[in-house]
Amino acid sequence: MLDKGAPDIPNSEYAGVVQDVAGGMSVEKAAADWHVSVERVRDVLAHTGPLAPDEAPVTTIAWRLGHLHTGFAGGWEWTFGERRRDPKLLVDFTPSAERAVARFWETVDRWRDSVATVTEKQLDTVGFSQYPYASDPDEKFVDVLWAGNLEFIHHMAEIALLRDLWRARFDGSGTRTG
Repeated sequence: MLDKGAPDIPNSEYAGVVQDVAGGMSVEKAAADWHVSVERVRDVLAHTGPLAPDEAPVTTIAWRLGHLHTGFAGGWEWTFGERRRDPKLLVDFTPSAERAVARFWETVDRWRDSVATVTEKQLDTVGFSQYPYASDPDEKFVDVLWAGNLEFIHHMAEIALLRDLWRARFDGSGTRTG
């Protein structure tokens, strides 16, 4: 994955894990989705009281774009592709922002074009996508698309905000303001 360090369930995701298990997802499936032990999921489910804020650093524009790129590339591979390549290895990261953005949009366009061919029956098919780092195998494809759109919208909004904040660091004369 793009994140470094041992897999874990951030405090900000506890409610989602509880909701997934309450909705019928097994503890084993939740553990597999998060790449953590069953015991860790049980700890999350047993937690009561206030949660400490997550201490993760602010993620960069590059991280957010890479996260989306990996998700769309993996989603395509495990829905329309051969369903065998590791999603973490599908994106050839580059230090060039221009190249990274171009590659990202190529991947999104391929995803969009493939989704446009999906039938109504396929939209209602549970497991139409087998993406291994999400609940895709257990969801109707229309729900996978909904979640993917939500992920796209919120990360692109974050990217836009970070870009605007970066630009706002300087006043009109090129002097740093913050």
